[in-house]
Amino acid sequence: WTICLLFFQAALLAGYAHAHLLVLRAPPRRGVAIHLGLVALSALLLPITPSPPAPGGDPALGILGVLTLGVGGPFLVLSATAPLVQAWAAGVEHGRSPYRLYAWSNAGSLLALLAYPLVLEPLLGLRQQAWAWTAGYGVYALLLGLCGVRTWRADAAPVQTAPVLAEEAPNAGGPLHWIVLTLTSSALLLATTDRLTEDISASPFLWVLPLGLYLLSYILAFGRPGLARRGVWIPLLAAALVGQYYALRNGADVGLFGQLALLNGGLFVGCMVLHGEVVRLRPPASRLTGFYLATALGGALGGLLVGVVAPRVLPMRVELHLAMVITAALGVQAAWRGWRARPFVSLPGWLWAGPMALVVWLGVGLGLLLADRLEDAVRVERGFYGVLLVRDEMGLPEVGATRSLIHGRILHGEQFVAEDRRDEPITYYGPDSGLRWAFEYARATAGRPLRVAAIGLGVGTVAAHGACGDAIDFYEIDPLVERLARTWFTYLNDTCAAVRVILGDGRLSLDDATEHYDLIVLDAFSSDAIPTHLLTREAIAIYLAHLTEGGQIVANLSNRHLDLRPVMRAHAAHFGLELSEVTSSSDWMRGYSRARWALLIGRPGLRKWLEAREALDAEEATDALDWTDDFAPQLPLLKALR
Repeated sequence: WTICLLFFQAALLAGYAHAHLLVLRAPPRRGVAIHLGLVALSALLLPITPSPPAPGGDPALGILGVLTLGVGGPFLVLSATAPLVQAWAAGVEHGRSPYRLYAWSNAGSLLALLAYPLVLEPLLGLRQQAWAWTAGYGVYALLLGLCGVRTWRADAAPVQTAPVLAEEAPNAGGPLHWIVLTLTSSALLLATTDRLTEDISASPFLWVLPLGLYLLSYILAFGRPGLARRGVWIPLLAAALVGQYYALRNGADVGLFGQLALLNGGLFVGCMVLHGEVVRLRPPASRLTGFYLATALGGALGGLLVGVVAPRVLPMRVELHLAMVITAALGVQAAWRGWRARPFVSLPGWLWAGPMALVVWLGVGLGLLLADRLEDAVRVERGFYGVLLVRDEMGLPEVGATRSLIHGRILHGEQFVAEDRRDEPITYYGPDSGLRWAFEYARATAGRPLRVAAIGLGVGTVAAHGACGDAIDFYEIDPLVERLARTWFTYLNDTCAAVRVILGDGRLSLDDATEHYDLIVLDAFSSDAIPTHLLTREAIAIYLAHLTEGGQIVANLSNRHLDLRPVMRAHAAHFGLELSEVTSSSDWMRGYSRARWALLIGRPGLRKWLEAREALDAEEATDALDWTDDFAPQLPLLKALR
């Protein structure tokens, strides 16, 4: 999602550059003709039908390539609309400020943004959405044509000769001011979204909130500049940044809604301060398109720094920390600028020690927070899919020392350090787990060594359930995970089963495979961010095609925020499979975590076998929600709403 935002910010920059050049270089009538011609050409690329990125290579470049080919043309045209129509309006309606049109533009974006997870995603599949969007693009083209006709008939003079309104530019800043402010707000948006995605879920309904608040700050600042008063928002910024710091430090304790409120609250208040300054420093209408070009450049640079540069340069995910400190510093600068604009207000210099102390405290506090996060870490690796920590903990004498792999805030595997205990499967994979029962049943019914596919490697704990003669294929998308599993953990080396690790997307790689398996284990989570494409009906069909007769699909449904049982129940009903749910309890003295597993099998008998061993859940899910590649809403599965 961060890479998607980066693409749209870069495309926005290209669109604003196109609008700026049209206004600067072309007479109004020629500019209208050129832009409407591009609208007509871009319509030939509809409906939008993006293809998945080719396997292998840099994931970021793959996503950018898909977006460029799929939506690049139409979005370039759309992104030029706001500055271009404002420039046309400034030429036609002399003496009226066009800047409020920018607020209306963002209001339209916000309305569509809210409509997607609440209306479009629950009601329409992807193909229907594509055709609905195409129809909307046609309406847009007609409305833009009407604006162009009016500009053509007015035969307006170039925008440069339009009168300067007194309200527009008494304190106009330069491009550097606009770029720094919008760069910081963009970085704050992407870093906050990245944090929420890693810790909660990778889904549109979650991405909408921070982006919506970001747009709302633009709407309020440009539509009603009086609402962005420094005297209101700068004190709120101090409180909001403290709240963000608390959420970063105590995320697990504040809960889902606490994290959403504190992190998004800090984002909104920060953007109100930053965008309020952008409005105060805006130029007259004669420099309108250049102003928007600079703000778009700032947004694109913020996206580039967070989405591309930071993962390759910074070993830890500190983008949000840095954005918070810079926002605080810019807030202090804004307060200073406001005080200097009112020299008749006498303030003793020592009062500025408070705001400066807040900036210093925030920087030191966030640094200590990172140091605390790195405590006991023996290895830190960062890649496209996030930050991975290998951590050693001594534990109590009766428990023993352990080594764990942490992704975000989530434990992705653990192993005892002691040589006599390191072959024990722990955390989600203990002796009472659904995975253990699945292995035992498969071994009892197959009467031969097992072939197992595991989508998601972790530290390789699944291999601890393997026996001599078994073959276990791990499908792992992140090369860093394999490197850490082989270097810092021993499950893959200690098992007497034959082990392979196939790098790539689990579903796509398995679809290309020729092997058939007795067990297909689904355990590919990223800090509870569910890759929905691994749990859709089409994915289940792929798994079934690669199962032996009597084989099982075994899914780890352990998740803090989403209840995935209705999805598995719907798949069981659709494919005529027997579903069993097994939940194991937590026992930290023995290293076991509470885990919920779902077992799907085409041949009856597993449920009865589990009942005889008192392993089945006493209360199983009764509702069902069918997920397909075309339709996979997550909002109905949110535990907080169930």
